[in-house]
Amino acid sequence: MTIKQEKTPRLDLLLYAHDGRGLGHVARTVAIGLAVRRLYAELRVLLVTGCRQTGELIGPAPLDWLKLPAYATKVVAGKSRGVGGLSGFSDQALGQIRANQILHIVECYRPRLVLSDHTPQGKHKELVPSLEAFGQTDDIRWLLGMRGVIGGVKQTESAHALDHFRRFYSGLLWYGDAAILGDEHKKMLAKRFDIVPVECGYVSRLSELSYFLPAHNQSYACTVSVPWFDEHTHDFLELLIQSIQRTDGKYGQWRIFLGEGADPSHLSSLNRLSYCTVEPFSRHYLEASSCSKMAVIFGGYNSLVDVLALNIPAIAIMRSMEDLEQQHHLEKLTLAFPDKITVLGEQKCSSTVLYEKILFYLQSSFSSSLRGAINLSGAENAAVHIAALLP
Repeated sequence: MTIKQEKTPRLDLLLYAHDGRGLGHVARTVAIGLAVRRLYAELRVLLVTGCRQTGELIGPAPLDWLKLPAYATKVVAGKSRGVGGLSGFSDQALGQIRANQILHIVECYRPRLVLSDHTPQGKHKELVPSLEAFGQTDDIRWLLGMRGVIGGVKQTESAHALDHFRRFYSGLLWYGDAAILGDEHKKMLAKRFDIVPVECGYVSRLSELSYFLPAHNQSYACTVSVPWFDEHTHDFLELLIQSIQRTDGKYGQWRIFLGEGADPSHLSSLNRLSYCTVEPFSRHYLEASSCSKMAVIFGGYNSLVDVLALNIPAIAIMRSMEDLEQQHHLEKLTLAFPDKITVLGEQKCSSTVLYEKILFYLQSSFSSSLRGAINLSGAENAAVHIAALLP
């Protein structure tokens, strides 16, 4: 199969992010897309993903995207497994359908460069048909981007993944900072993929989105983000509600963003508190976070980088996931910024400890800048690198 030469202009950059559980992969990819559109407005850019919240992640910024039917996952005992999506198709069937869709997108838009987040073959190998059709032509360049701490993700270290990277990809972007994480992750990637990664720094969506939004002057006590629920999250939310109730609204308004699956009784308890606003994840998250004294977040890459970019202290709730990415990443960040991040285990957290940590941050003043201490310009650096590669 060859690319059809049409009279219409070619797409410059196609961004791919897989979906199914959290928002981290899509949020990183959105951030890079926003940076490209901000710095190189003349370039044609599209993002393709199944994540239903992508529009809210982009907000009013000038980045367009194509929606695939979404994957769905269920987490049990720290292990994620695919389940049927909202379209009614099984996880396996969706992989086949989406692979055909992505191939059609590549055929239609003829991108000059494709950036994939996290895995070279895509989720359920959905990039493989496109790679096999167009991966060995000089017309399209393929890049892979990977988060600061990869974790034990089989899809990134399998023989199949390594084979597809070596056959089709020409570059690897690393969204980490060696000053914080050390060199071991870069060296591991270099050895695994037989290529020297480009160190971009941490990628923050909120940093990029702030260029497209007006400044806010509100003041809130805390922003809470619970993007998705596993079998232990409901118990943690119960403890958090108890802690919020004990503050009795003395420190200001709480902005609480909950993903799908929250217990109706928890929603009812929060809605009864006049100093709490409960809402689904939306573009208002930036305004709420940037105006808050502190945050309570789960310890994924995206949430951690955003609170560091906003320079507010945070309680990071650590899930016991099988890949250990959160554990390793939080260990490095808390060593670097012990006054900014407190880590509590989702399953081991107590109401007393949680309340004491919340009270400490609400009653303390943190003015020290992180400027120079961590590289948070990953999206911009990735955009500059991508633009330099475009023919």
